[in-house]
Amino acid sequence: MRASLVALVGAVLIPDVLSHNIQGILLVNGTDTPEWKYVLDVEGPWAVGPWDYPPGSQAYKLAPIIGASDPNITCGRAAFNAAPRTEIADVLAGSEVGFRVSADGYGNINEPYPMGPTPPSFWHPGPAQIYLSRAPSDDLHNYRGDGDWFKISYAGPLDDSHWSLWGSAAHEFNFTIPKTTPPGKYLMRIENFMPTNAQRDYTQFYVNCAFVNIMGPGGGGTPPTGFARFPGTYQPDDPGLVVPLNQDLMSGRLGVEDMRLMQYKPPGPAIWTG
Repeated sequence: MRASLVALVGAVLIPDVLSHNIQGILLVNGTDTPEWKYVLDVEGPWAVGPWDYPPGSQAYKLAPIIGASDPNITCGRAAFNAAPRTEIADVLAGSEVGFRVSADGYGNINEPYPMGPTPPSFWHPGPAQIYLSRAPSDDLHNYRGDGDWFKISYAGPLDDSHWSLWGSAAHEFNFTIPKTTPPGKYLMRIENFMPTNAQRDYTQFYVNCAFVNIMGPGGGGTPPTGFARFPGTYQPDDPGLVVPLNQDLMSGRLGVEDMRLMQYKPPGPAIWTG
């Protein structure tokens, strides 16, 4: 009975699951680190798991987090279950770091890619943002991201009809840690999501978090307190989540020449630059 139920639900969900992405690789100064070494691994929806896919596939992890109030919006679905086995990466304030997409609807980065040599990429049109949250007492392995977050980077539209992180050439998001970031141990969070002109509270989020120890002689900056909380800061009707028709590329109701992505304003607080 359970097997038939799983097969049925999996058959319904799998096509949708396969059209998304996860960012399981941390980049330090342009260099890949092993997948899920420093990034909290995530799980799939309860009805879909590894038993529904070939050995080694991560497609079951790709299902989006739907809506801004889902508790998984903090760091990804069931991400903190992986905290005990996740290592902490040493990174320098002022240095470049990033996240790489490690699986999308076409396959995993560690297997032959069925569509040719193109590695996994950001699948849906939309922005990406990076947040940091320092662990109380620097006890990162026991921190669940329920404190303050501050935004350090944003990737928005490239022009009126293209997002900078979208399509087969968009494999990674690189950014710089502000030089004056206070040294300490942080959750570093990437969110990329698809703005919609459709139903309320149906924004699809693709979220992952890395463990980082920010080091360096800098410091001296004072990130704002009470800056952002996840969930909590984003509301279902926020501009940037629900957008005008001319900022929703997936609606199919306007021609490309009518799009106005450069007018888009992302949700959440302003970027802290140090």
